[in-house]
Amino acid sequence: MKSEIERLSKEITPARFAKMRKVLENRTRKITIVLEDIFQAHNASAVLRNCDAFGIQEAVFIENRYIQKISRDVDMGAGKWMTIRRFVSPEAVVSKNGMPHSQPVSALANENTIKALDDLKSRGYALVASTLREGVGTIDDVPVDKPIALMLGTELTGLSDVAHARADYLFSMQMLGFAQSFNLSVFSALCLQNLSQRMRKRDDSWKLSESEKDELLLDWLSHS
Repeated sequence: MKSEIERLSKEITPARFAKMRKVLENRTRKITIVLEDIFQAHNASAVLRNCDAFGIQEAVFIENRYIQKISRDVDMGAGKWMTIRRFVSPEAVVSKNGMPHSQPVSALANENTIKALDDLKSRGYALVASTLREGVGTIDDVPVDKPIALMLGTELTGLSDVAHARADYLFSMQMLGFAQSFNLSVFSALCLQNLSQRMRKRDDSWKLSESEKDELLLDWLSHS
């Protein structure tokens, strides 16, 4: 792997290679973001841009009714450098920037969500769900001593009942105005800033291993 990295690094400018190395030092897989059934494609793309800005390497798309087509004009190419895992229901259609259709969540959709969340659990992630429900804690109550899968739901109604039921932690963000929630991109940025800052201050366990860095670097060089 080292020899291949050395070979490919000669095909780009030294400045670009140095930038990749610098970004790798701040990348983490200890936080991943999970988007369940987002219907506005530009929102999902904007969330990816936020992830890149906060050094988050991985995102999970649960596509029950809507398949996300990433907009490079919105994510500014951030998705190209990230690991994106997709769980697609047979019923899903390509998302467009409009109003959601009225199709209810089906058994197949619920099964798709369960499959995605079980995969995260098997990889050691605690499922942290944002919710509009009352009587839950704030994001400050979410522990950062373990890998976190931050789950965000569809723009109007939030996460599904299945996602709520499987969550290890539920939190909400207090709204002091007339609106009941933030824009999805803004909300994701606020959450990632909080969790990432607290996690990075705690210790160095958020960092990628040397082998993980090499694997990512090789991947980035291969399609750079």
